[in-house]
Amino acid sequence: MKKLILLFVVLPLMTSPLAAVADELDTPAVAKPGEMIVEVNGVVCSICAKGLQKNLAKLDFNSPVISKKSGVKIDIRSGRLVMYRDPKKPIDFDGILTAVKKGGFELNKLYMHLTGSLESVNGKWLLSEKEGPNKFGFANAPTGLTKSN
Repeated sequence: MKKLILLFVVLPLMTSPLAAVADELDTPAVAKPGEMIVEVNGVVCSICAKGLQKNLAKLDFNSPVISKKSGVKIDIRSGRLVMYRDPKKPIDFDGILTAVKKGGFELNKLYMHLTGSLESVNGKWLLSEKEGPNKFGFANAPTGLTKSN
């Protein structure tokens, strides 16, 4: 009987951290200006994460502001890596994907804080970054957008 009671007391304590991590993953990340948050599936230990961190730190647009060693900060529990990027350099999205795959992981989501201006080009809306060469197209832009002068 004592074993059964112990099981009912210990089991909820063991599974509650797992529920907290699941809730954390459902919450969208919020990137600060200059940050890029890369969310990957499959990061389970710090050794695995270090390889991925090294691969991402080699990318040219990365700026070593967050960590002097790599420029990439990682949270293993959420599988999110925070990179500080140089806004004056183009973002290498293919490089990010290659670095994640090379580490044996799967890219889940990417979060960025963008500041810039909207412009309409051939009926498509683009966001031109304020300080850099990057332009981002909107897949499902609202039809009510109008260009103001």
